[in-house]
Amino acid sequence: MGKIAKMPFTILIASVLLFGSASIFKSSGILGNEIRTVEIAIHGAIYLHLFASLLLGICCRLATKQNLCLALPPTTVFVLLLVILDESIQFFIPSRQFSWLDMQVNVFGVLLGTYFTNAVLWHNSKRKALL
Repeated sequence: MGKIAKMPFTILIASVLLFGSASIFKSSGILGNEIRTVEIAIHGAIYLHLFASLLLGICCRLATKQNLCLALPPTTVFVLLLVILDESIQFFIPSRQFSWLDMQVNVFGVLLGTYFTNAVLWHNSKRKALL
């Protein structure tokens, strides 16, 4: 998979576990009220989805520089599959509701985080080359 940057990869794994656990807990009714309180505090679940997916996308790019396709590292491809799977499973859970908007925000956030970080890293490397 290429060289992995340990700290961003560790943050990525911790974030996947944290956000994945929140989804599992909410689906099972454990800590559901606490999670909803966080969603309300930031003015809606959609913002939580956007924040989480942006963070995941940023960490995906920082964790590895190798690309698979479309300038996406393997970590981003894996996280995209996870967020799509997580949202899709909610269709089958009676206490949850599948949302195309949540799916789109998750995918958009992961891609935006990855490509934004790509652009920043590229810009920094070009600036350093000029110095």
